[in-house]
Amino acid sequence: MNPLRRAIRAFSIRSRTKKGAFISEWMDHQEVQTVLMVGALPSEPGSNIGIVEDAVIRGREVKMGIGLRPQPRSIYPYMIADARKMPFEDDYVDFALANAVIEHVGDEADQRRMVEEHCRVARCWAITTPNRWFPVESHTAVMFLHWLPSWRGKRKEFSRLLSLREFRELLPPNAEIKGSWWSPTFTATFAR
Repeated sequence: MNPLRRAIRAFSIRSRTKKGAFISEWMDHQEVQTVLMVGALPSEPGSNIGIVEDAVIRGREVKMGIGLRPQPRSIYPYMIADARKMPFEDDYVDFALANAVIEHVGDEADQRRMVEEHCRVARCWAITTPNRWFPVESHTAVMFLHWLPSWRGKRKEFSRLLSLREFRELLPPNAEIKGSWWSPTFTATFAR
């Protein structure tokens, strides 16, 4: 691995560790007991994958994890389901986490449906997303290329990367966002 990639990975690990600690502390204030993991991936030792998720589940009951692909290594109950139309009753859990999922679900209408579903199935939630305008794209570690429509057009896995303004417009008025226009990621928290 070249030095630039190593530096980007180290930065990502530090950033995700801070994000996980922030969300976990916020969850403690909300007295969260039960959790729904939306689009969660199992952690991989030595990588930046699963850091936030590990912080969220520590000491809490995960009722279910959902995603669009099978997760054979899941350490909690898991099912294939769509974040835009979750198969759960209202108030299914205390808390739902979607860490870097919203940019993958589709267009603006799909992203709104995902937020609405979080509001329906959980009394509180956290949704995170990479900052579209941060110089390094967090999924691929490329610099600046993700700003080019031609690059994004070849990567359908990123339906719609979000700016701070676009993210704010998807959320309920009383949701709080941690992050500014220059942050690598944004974290929105919401509690009824």
